[in-house]
Amino acid sequence: MRGVGVVALTPGGAVEAMLTTLERARRYAAKCPASISGQRGHDAAFHTAAVLWNGFGLTEADTLMLLREWNCWCQPPWSEAELIHKVRSVAGARHSDARGYLLRNGSGPGPEAPGTGRRDACPAPAPAPAKPAFCPMVLKRVAAKAASVRDVVAFIEGRSPVAVEGLGSAGFLRRLYPKGSGEKVLVFSEMRSQGQLLWKADASDVIFEEDLPAGPEGVWFLAQPVDGEYHCNPRLGGKPSRRSEESVTAWRYAVLESDEAGPDEWLRCLIQLPLRIASVCESGGRSIHALVRLDAESKADWDARVGAIKPVLVTLGADPGALSAVRLTRLPQAKRGEQVQRLLFLNPAPDGTPIIRMQSAQCGVQNADGKNGNNGRNGA
Repeated sequence: MRGVGVVALTPGGAVEAMLTTLERARRYAAKCPASISGQRGHDAAFHTAAVLWNGFGLTEADTLMLLREWNCWCQPPWSEAELIHKVRSVAGARHSDARGYLLRNGSGPGPEAPGTGRRDACPAPAPAPAKPAFCPMVLKRVAAKAASVRDVVAFIEGRSPVAVEGLGSAGFLRRLYPKGSGEKVLVFSEMRSQGQLLWKADASDVIFEEDLPAGPEGVWFLAQPVDGEYHCNPRLGGKPSRRSEESVTAWRYAVLESDEAGPDEWLRCLIQLPLRIASVCESGGRSIHALVRLDAESKADWDARVGAIKPVLVTLGADPGALSAVRLTRLPQAKRGEQVQRLLFLNPAPDGTPIIRMQSAQCGVQNADGKNGNNGRNGA
């Protein structure tokens, strides 16, 4: 079956999870830079298609299938006809490496015999692509695709799997870090501190709104769970810290925020992205913050995953500085001065379905106690 992992016994008796060639190719393509108009987009598309067809030895049909998945991140996306043309161009070209050269580690069919592989169609390595930068025209073009959504804030709220009306900051944290998980989260009212509260999920039933820190500049939290202990931070000369990567216990989230894009256009882009969006909230100012679930295996894996999609996100207006693995973000429903860091959307178990494709949650929305219904929506 396509894309399904199989289990094989190694000579030493250990059980090794072996991925199919198609799944290996899918994971590789997911890390290939997306194609962006005006930033050598054709080269990026040709490279990805060449890696799939020649590097992994896929058929034209399977190459096209995975290229369609990769195309979701391109701005603007290539048309079906353009994708087919690129696959056929790659299949008819000459390649410097033998077909299947990325499978030489023994986990899939080997390369063709010497001399049978197609010679290189890819020109000499192109110069490094330009550093991604915010492009207002691309933002407007993507946002316009959601023009049929009249009130985008109401639209997002109506598709939140967890009712956001009346939900407090404590209720928000309980949903993302449930009791029994043993997880701990740092909460801040002073951004440059080591945190004013260590939220403990297993004691969250006795932590209420009045127990959370508050400050005139607002409230933040470190989205990655931590162990709560102080560790020497080698990047700061060994200074003790409990908010550095040494304290992180799970590389679960990435933070998306934009000070460049207008809130309405930024939201219209967010609802179209095939990301596992766990929450969306207002900053208490003019920006919108989104929490994207990654579940990376390590910081290196987190960096690779974010690095693959960063050019597209930055082009749309995402703050590149916020796309770091250890990043504070606004705590929804807390106050920033007289403004509320209003929660618009909450989905503790996102699957990557774009919000614009989600059905209205009004008939199946969950309250803080996990029950469905439209009544009792306080959830604090």
